[in-house]
Amino acid sequence: MVPPAAAQGERRAAVTTEEERRRNRMTSNRLSARKSRMKRQQYVDDLTAENERLRRENEAMRASVGDVLQQSLALEQENRVLAAHARQLCAALLLRNSQLRLLGDVAGVPLDVPGVPDHLVQLYGGVQMPVTPLSLSVTPLSPSLSPSPPSPPPLQRQLPLEIQLMLLQPDVMDAVGTLEF
Repeated sequence: MVPPAAAQGERRAAVTTEEERRRNRMTSNRLSARKSRMKRQQYVDDLTAENERLRRENEAMRASVGDVLQQSLALEQENRVLAAHARQLCAALLLRNSQLRLLGDVAGVPLDVPGVPDHLVQLYGGVQMPVTPLSLSVTPLSPSLSPSPPSPPPLQRQLPLEIQLMLLQPDVMDAVGTLEF
């Protein structure tokens, strides 16, 4: 057998070893818990940073959507204005073409007036241009273009009202005043 002093030494060594193990285990547990807390804190910090980044990105997208919506509304308005202007131009072109044809018929001069393309009339032909007469007296628009000596009074015979109104339009060709009837 083992002498009692040796057994007591072994017990002390076992207790010391047991206490050391317990202390080592506690130290290891503390380190493990600290690592776990640090890892969890890092995870929470990463989530917080990602949350902030996504929040800023979301705000930027909302602002961008607002800007795009404003641009879209402005472009729609500009498109409506341009379409109205195109309708006015098409109506003016139709009016001028009919005026030129009528003027050619009345003057007995064959005028080759090209027609307005069908697709333009279909798209923009629905607007009527109002015709407002300036006065009912007709005078040549440009007497200096006439090379002949003093001409007789401008219109010796009475013209239909439509032609008189057409001649009074401000942008009718200056050559209209040089026609002799």
